[in-house]
Amino acid sequence: MNGVSSKPADNHDKQQPDPNRPAEKDSSLSSTLIRGMKILGCFRDAEEALTNTQIAKRLDINKATVSRLCKTLISLRYIRRDPKGSFRLAPGILALSYPVFSSMKWRQQAVGLMSEFADFAKGNASLAVFNGPEAVYIQTAGDISNFPHVPETGMTIPVPQTATGRSLLSMLSEPELALKYQEIENHFPGSIERFSTRIDAAIMSCRENGYCISFGEWRENIYAISAPVGRTADGLEVTISCGIPSYRARKEEVENDLAPRLASVAENLRLFNIFGN
Repeated sequence: MNGVSSKPADNHDKQQPDPNRPAEKDSSLSSTLIRGMKILGCFRDAEEALTNTQIAKRLDINKATVSRLCKTLISLRYIRRDPKGSFRLAPGILALSYPVFSSMKWRQQAVGLMSEFADFAKGNASLAVFNGPEAVYIQTAGDISNFPHVPETGMTIPVPQTATGRSLLSMLSEPELALKYQEIENHFPGSIERFSTRIDAAIMSCRENGYCISFGEWRENIYAISAPVGRTADGLEVTISCGIPSYRARKEEVENDLAPRLASVAENLRLFNIFGN
């Protein structure tokens, strides 16, 4: 399998990407399209509604431009007005994602093993891929009741300070890593240097042991394990991760039992050749 062998290769940081870096500095790109897409990117929380003024402030552009772009996005059914007059994402966004998910039929093949592990670990098991400088969840299995953090499909998390992100990094070659680090640095300035020691250790652990662990770095009440699965035929790196509430597991249990078990799940997925490579 491409990019993976049998052992594939500070605290609660909430840093957000800079919405104005670096695309608009490239004169060959359409600044209008970029701004329209950045408006869509402003809506990062499930219940978030934004006013014209809030969007303008977040993107540092004038309200007249925001108003014109939002009117266009409404006509395309990508955003909508709620009863209070604020903007929200509209269901038309889901139609854009359908071709992406329909091309990932292997997600469903992984659900059985994911569910078994999630039940055993008393957590949630998820598949994730790169989304530029972030990782995005594409499948989740497990019990979501009374769970402090549910990685819903489409949710993004930063790469540098998460087990999921570091596991994805472990599948990259050195030239690919250099490019990815540059991409991350453009959006999360200073993060590679800040987390370099933990990133290096996690990459080494993934390549030597088949997994990496993060104890409460991204979500302070979550123990996270991640194991690289492999690279799809069309070039997506895929990792399987599990988040466990800290009150449900001891660190020793995570290190000595659950993490190696998750690496075995990833190995079984490779043996099943779910990507059809």
